[in-house]
Amino acid sequence: MLLEVEMRKKREKTREMEEQLRADRAALEAMENERLMLMSERDDKIAEKKTVDKLVADFLQADANGDFEAQKAMENQIVALLSRDAGNTGPSGGGS
Repeated sequence: MLLEVEMRKKREKTREMEEQLRADRAALEAMENERLMLMSERDDKIAEKKTVDKLVADFLQADANGDFEAQKAMENQIVALLSRDAGNTGPSGGGS
């Protein structure tokens, strides 16, 4: 009888531990998914910043060279970037 009680307690403890393991694995998977999403967002922002930085550098170079046609083309690119950012309604509340 005592052995049965001990076995029942061990089975119950094993069941509880298995449930906790499933919950921990689900939480880990959710955290991994969030990490991947954040890494993707970070990479997108870095790529966008590089694009903007290059555009600014090119614009300043064109300004220094007096290349007004290149400046006008870059102004159009800047307007397009700003328009895209204005339409962004992400968690940051829009904008860059």
